[in-house]
Amino acid sequence: MMGAAPPRAIYTDLDGTLLGKGGSLFRTAAGGFTLVGAEALELCHESRVELCFCSGRSLRLLREDARLMGVEKYIAEAGCVLVRDHGATVINNCQPYGEREGLSVFEEIAETGAPARLLERFGSALAYHEPWCFDHSYSHLMRGHIELAEASRFLKANGYTSLRLVDNGVIEDRGYGMPVDELHAYHIVPMHAGKGSAIRLDLEMSGISRQEAVACGDSAQDLEMAGEVRTLYLMANAAENHSGLKELLEEYQNVVVVEAPMVEGFSEAVSIALGI
Repeated sequence: MMGAAPPRAIYTDLDGTLLGKGGSLFRTAAGGFTLVGAEALELCHESRVELCFCSGRSLRLLREDARLMGVEKYIAEAGCVLVRDHGATVINNCQPYGEREGLSVFEEIAETGAPARLLERFGSALAYHEPWCFDHSYSHLMRGHIELAEASRFLKANGYTSLRLVDNGVIEDRGYGMPVDELHAYHIVPMHAGKGSAIRLDLEMSGISRQEAVACGDSAQDLEMAGEVRTLYLMANAAENHSGLKELLEEYQNVVVVEAPMVEGFSEAVSIALGI
C-alpha cells in the first residue's frame, strides 16, 4: 500500500466514522469540538477525489447529510440503494426485491414474515429502532444485541434464504431501556444488498477501478467493503465495536486500523490515502 497513487474515490460510513459523538461532524469521540472532519472533506474536494457516503441511514437523512456536506452521491440503508448526481439517479440494489409494482422493498420484506419471526425469537433483546425505522423504504432497521451467527442460522433454518441480517455497529444508548450490555444497529436486507455490492456498482458506473478506491468504516459489517477497494481504513473505535475484530482481520490483507477514533480517525485515513 505504501507508494500507491492517491485514490479517485473514497467511500465512507458516517456514524462512528466520519461523524463523532452524537453523530456530529464537529465533535470528537470524547465530545470536544473539532474541525478536522470538515478539513478532510475540503482536502478531498481539492484533491478531486469523489466522496460517497455509505451508511445505514435512510435516503431522506442521507440526502440532507450530502447536501450539507457538499457530497454528490451516497449509498443508503446498509447498501440497499445507490444515489448519484445529487439525487437525480436512484438505483435499487436489492434484486429481485423491489420489482413488484406498488410495493416497496420494506413492504416486500415484511410480507415474508422474517422481521416478525426474528423479533419473536430474540424477545426483549431485539426491537425496531424507533423512530428512525419508520423512515426506511428498503431495509428493516432494528436495535438490540444478539448473536449475528445465531440469527443467520435462524433465518436459514426457517426458509428465509433471500434475506440476511447485518450488524451496522454499536450505537449510542439514549435511554431505550433494553436489557442488553450494549446496543447495536441491525438491518434486515435482501441477500444481494450490501455496502460491498453497492460500491462495486458505483465503481463500474464511474469507470473507476478497485485499485483507485479506498473506504473508511468502524464496524465488522464494513469489512465487506474491503473486497471492493484497494484499502479499507477502520477507525480505532472499531475494536470497541467488535470483540473478535482482531481474529476477523487475519482474513484480510488490505485493512488498516488507524490510531484515532471516529472523525479524527477519518481525517487520519484521508491523509494517509492521499499521501499527505
